[in-house]
Amino acid sequence: MHTLAASPAADLYEAPDIARLLPGFGDALAIVLLAIGSVFCFLAVVGILRMPDLYTRMQAATKAGTLGVACIILGVASHFGAAGVAVEALLIVAFLFLTTPIASHLIARAAYFVRVPIWENTWRDDLHGRYDEITHDLQGDGSIDVDPDEIRKQQEPGRPAKPKRN
Repeated sequence: MHTLAASPAADLYEAPDIARLLPGFGDALAIVLLAIGSVFCFLAVVGILRMPDLYTRMQAATKAGTLGVACIILGVASHFGAAGVAVEALLIVAFLFLTTPIASHLIARAAYFVRVPIWENTWRDDLHGRYDEITHDLQGDGSIDVDPDEIRKQQEPGRPAKPKRN
C-alpha cells in the first residue's frame, strides 16, 4: 500500500525552508488575513441588514463576502505554509472570484423577472422596457448600430463625447 507520506507529492504539503528561516511570519500573515477577511464578512452582514432592497443587499453580500472568504482562505493557507495548500487555496479563491459575481447576476436577473421591487430612490432602471418577459432577452438601445464616423462628427475636437444619460 502506497501512502502519501512516502510519495513525492508529500513534499508539497510540508512546510518549506522559508518557514524555518522566518519563524512566525506565516502565522502573522495568517492573523492579518483572517482579521481582514473577518472585517469584510462583517461588512457583508451589515450591508445585508442595512440595504433597502434585494439588489443592493446582493451587491453588498457578493462583494464583501467574496473578499472576506478569499482573505480567510488565504490566511488558512498562510498558516499551513505548504505549497500544496497554497495552490489549493489559490484555486478556491479563483473559483470564488469567477463564480460568485455570475451567480449574483443570475439571481438578480431572476429577481427582476419575478418583479421583485426596486427601492423607490433608485435613480434609474436600465432594464425597464428592454427586458422581454417571454424570451428573457435584453433588447439593445440601438447604440451598437451607430456609425463611429457619426459619433466623431458630434464630438468637439480634442474632447471625448459625453455619454447619454437615461
